Amino acid sequence: MANLLEKASIVLTPTGYSRDAIHNVKPSESPFGDMTLIQNGTSTRVNENGLVVDNTTDIPRIDYSKGSGAILSEIGTTNQVRYSEDFSNVLWNKSAINMTSSTKTNPRGVSQTVYNITGAPASGDGLFATFASTPSGQGTGVSIWIKRTSGVGSTGNVWIGSGTQSSGTGNLVAVGNEWQRISYAAPQYGGATIYIDPQYGHYFDIWGAQGEYGLMSGGKGKITSYIPTTSGSVTRTRDNYFNGGDTSLIGAQEGVLFVEAATLANEPGMNKSIALSASNSAANRVALFFGYSSNQLTAFISAGGVTAAIYATTTDQTAFNKIAIKYKSGDIALWVNGTEVSTSTTSFTFSAALSELALDQGNGSQHMDGHVKQLVVYKEILSDAELAALTS
Repeated sequence: MANLLEKASIVLTPTGYSRDAIHNVKPSESPFGDMTLIQNGTSTRVNENGLVVDNTTDIPRIDYSKGSGAILSEIGTTNQVRYSEDFSNVLWNKSAINMTSSTKTNPRGVSQTVYNITGAPASGDGLFATFASTPSGQGTGVSIWIKRTSGVGSTGNVWIGSGTQSSGTGNLVAVGNEWQRISYAAPQYGGATIYIDPQYGHYFDIWGAQGEYGLMSGGKGKITSYIPTTSGSVTRTRDNYFNGGDTSLIGAQEGVLFVEAATLANEPGMNKSIALSASNSAANRVALFFGYSSNQLTAFISAGGVTAAIYATTTDQTAFNKIAIKYKSGDIALWVNGTEVSTSTTSFTFSAALSELALDQGNGSQHMDGHVKQLVVYKEILSDAELAALTS
């Protein structure tokens, strides 16, 4: 792998960054080829210690919520749950639960007021709150941090959903004695309420509730990084990574685009993309799409009016996959996790030089929505043995 990285023209790992930019490991001298970041607004990430921390505007988010550091690139969303940390507020309804509060360490690692809930020996819907706005046919995603503080055994069950436990719109989750984020994403037509219903006889600390709508009518709800709220809903703007590389770092008519990445959700019909393109244009590009259909990957070449598309299906695109697109006229291939999965012999010629690396489809839309652990560009194609090694 070390020899393969020596052959690369661009190597990006989540190790170096500054305001407005994520820095490449290679090249280490001009032209650096770093991608620009625009993310106007506050955001959060999970740090290497597993704590939720605030992120400064336009600083890349190196996020550890999937266990190892990766660039978190998200499209915009809104937390519809008001008073996301203050469950004593009147907007939070309590039905057949008991709730207390005390000063404890929350998932930020900060000593503040934390609320504890337990089920009462009666029927009821638990703790629930109505969203700030009404959906227009989208699915609903709900989430909350929670940990069990007492009860018989090592875990206790907690219902989380956009519907009540009796209606079946949600998940029953076994919760242990450490802070964890539990969630439920309704597949379609989610409700406008978050429900948390704890098992009787067990006590749970709770923090950081979130409710989000999906982007498509009839589509799945979203679960994204935490957005704190008080009296109103709060929107986080998208992470916009673009303008990486230049013509000296990207192959004029052949090369390889490699990425190790995981999407936030498996959302058929909602494409998430990473691309090499000519001057931020879809007319000449090499693009990797996640999401045409369930767990599908698409390698897409546009070159002077000619297009070629080849496909693969992953077991789970929300897990990290190692993916490489080899592009050369008459020799196109898609490699996934050590295996060549699709090829094309389409002939093409780029009519403009590829000059930009971006976390979008090559023209500033269909942005990446997930984690990127590695991103490597080669100016020439690699052999099958090298591609197998690169993606294994």
